[in-house]
Amino acid sequence: MPPLIAWLYLLTPKDRVLSALRGERVDRVPVSAVTQVGTVEAMAKTQAFWPDAHSDPEKMAALGVSLYRLAGLEAARIPFCLTVQAEAMGCPVDMGKGDRPPTVVAHSQAQIDQVALPPGYLDRGRIPMVIRATELLRSRYPDLPVMVGMEGPFTLAGHLVGIERLMLMTIRQRETVMNVVDICTKASVEYARALIDAGADVIVPCDPSASPELMSPKDFSSMVKPKLQELAQAISKRGGIGVLHICGRVQRIMKDMAETGFDSLSIEEKVDLSAAKALIGPKPTLVGNVSAANTLFLGRPEQVREEAKKALAAGVDVLAPGCGIAPRTPLENIRALVGTST
Repeated sequence: MPPLIAWLYLLTPKDRVLSALRGERVDRVPVSAVTQVGTVEAMAKTQAFWPDAHSDPEKMAALGVSLYRLAGLEAARIPFCLTVQAEAMGCPVDMGKGDRPPTVVAHSQAQIDQVALPPGYLDRGRIPMVIRATELLRSRYPDLPVMVGMEGPFTLAGHLVGIERLMLMTIRQRETVMNVVDICTKASVEYARALIDAGADVIVPCDPSASPELMSPKDFSSMVKPKLQELAQAISKRGGIGVLHICGRVQRIMKDMAETGFDSLSIEEKVDLSAAKALIGPKPTLVGNVSAANTLFLGRPEQVREEAKKALAAGVDVLAPGCGIAPRTPLENIRALVGTST
């Protein structure tokens, strides 16, 4: 057997996913998830329920790897919300229960000009728990890619001061807004570095508030893109792989997203994969884009397979849900997704 062929047969899920995210040759398209993976069925089978799994490192790790153990999804992915950094920076958070994820219930900065990175930021809130869960996953599952999500800089800024307020201030107080986003970028860089040091292979900033459905492509290019470039560069320099996820119809900002420097972009089913590939070329790679809300959550296994085959035919680099998996998504649908490529 030729050495290259022999090597391909020896790929672990970690090898396969990381190579695919970098745009390197693999034996097959991996089936993974870079967004939320906690499901109610998996919670019952692992006894790692929300809200405990949001703050207990053992339960967080158990739920984060559950869809690999139960369905073969090639990922260990934590945490299960976009509130960890916001809480560490002072936002009160409702931790939810059952199938309801945590949500920010109040903004921590009444005075926008007083936003600052708090002392001991990495020791605040649930950040130490996520770091510890990352360490546990790295030590227990050396052959799996460990992925950790976080709020993107603009989404974090919206948590701190209110997204509506932030959007209005972009009109007449752009410098003040940029100062806040700059602080949030520094917070994200510091957190990302700590996660990579703890064993994370992939860092996934999720920035839904930067979607064209909320802000103009012009504002994205001038205000958000430079900060995402800083974050992508920090992740790369630390030895991690960066995957940027922005929800919605991002066609109008795909070129700017591609120029941020992230290794890969995670996109929803609202984006035509073939058109995206034609626009940005082979790199960054693309992750997605089977509908999480409609097909995986509400569809039947055969519908999952049909949509997955379309993504594969369009040239997706990593087959995955287009966004966070709905908590009540049936395991049989996750298994159908995995079975399409394996």
